Amino acid sequence: MKKKRISIALQGGGLQSAFAWGVLDLFLQDERLEITGISSTGLGGIAGTALMQGLIDGGEASASAMLREYWIGFNKVSKSMAQFLPNPLEKMISYYSFSDSDDNAFKSGIGPYDRNPLNVNPLLDFIESFFDFHLLNEETEKKIFISTTHVETGKIKVFENKDLSPKVLMASFCLPFIFHSVEIDGEHYWDGGMIANPAINPIIDGVSSKDIIVIQLVKNSCVDIPQSHHGIESRIREISYNALLLREMRAIYFISKLIDDGKVISNSLKRINMHVIKNDADIADYSNKNFSSDWGAIMDLYTDGYKTAKRWLSANYDSIGAAQSTLSENVFGAYV
Repeated sequence: MKKKRISIALQGGGLQSAFAWGVLDLFLQDERLEITGISSTGLGGIAGTALMQGLIDGGEASASAMLREYWIGFNKVSKSMAQFLPNPLEKMISYYSFSDSDDNAFKSGIGPYDRNPLNVNPLLDFIESFFDFHLLNEETEKKIFISTTHVETGKIKVFENKDLSPKVLMASFCLPFIFHSVEIDGEHYWDGGMIANPAINPIIDGVSSKDIIVIQLVKNSCVDIPQSHHGIESRIREISYNALLLREMRAIYFISKLIDDGKVISNSLKRINMHVIKNDADIADYSNKNFSSDWGAIMDLYTDGYKTAKRWLSANYDSIGAAQSTLSENVFGAYV
């Protein structure tokens, strides 16, 4: 059977990216799919690069093994950051929603340049040792797009295969209140999730696949109206994190609909099938775990992702290569 070609747009979201690991692992094990490209940022961007390196180096089985090796290594390196952050992995994964921590350094104005003046960064050391950047730079078939935020201008900067380096991957996960900004060729960068989470356009233009599967980690909706400071802050960040993604998806959906309705006949517009796999779980469900040492929390999310992907693929496989799935005017009507 000829494999269906897909590209992945992976939303960044700290530890929630372990949910995406489960989704991607299911895709790798399904013999009907071929992953041609990935666009991501943050921890998702680093994990996505591990996925693509494995595919380039040895195919699906190699990619599956490398993803697992990456998460084991990341969990281990997080412990070495304890000298800079109490319970460091927890701080990183709950960066945009913590308010209940006993560590008030982020609220009291102590920045990363004061907390870590020598800019010691075990995560960067791990990235340098883990990835084969020569292999990634030379690859032209399996495409990687890593988004960052240019500090001085506030604009998006997307790095491709030929540009990838340890600093590029570190920049994609450079949380401003935790790490020093990353300097690349005299320019400074922060986490790309602030401006593109993820950027979809690069894989429209840069990858031959016409099907893009968005792995959405930040939930769209909330059941209860937040009233506490922590709840309000978390909900505001969920909305802002999804805003650009939803706007970009809506534009792609309506362009595709115009093409389907025969209102656009120019071949200059590429017809795209958009698909979405969501993690609707609340990160607070894992808030009582010690993320700097608890492999179980990561595996819980992996399992959630794997099961979600299995259900989604069973329901939507026929749509891949043929039509949009799970997207409609009703979906986007709530955001217009």
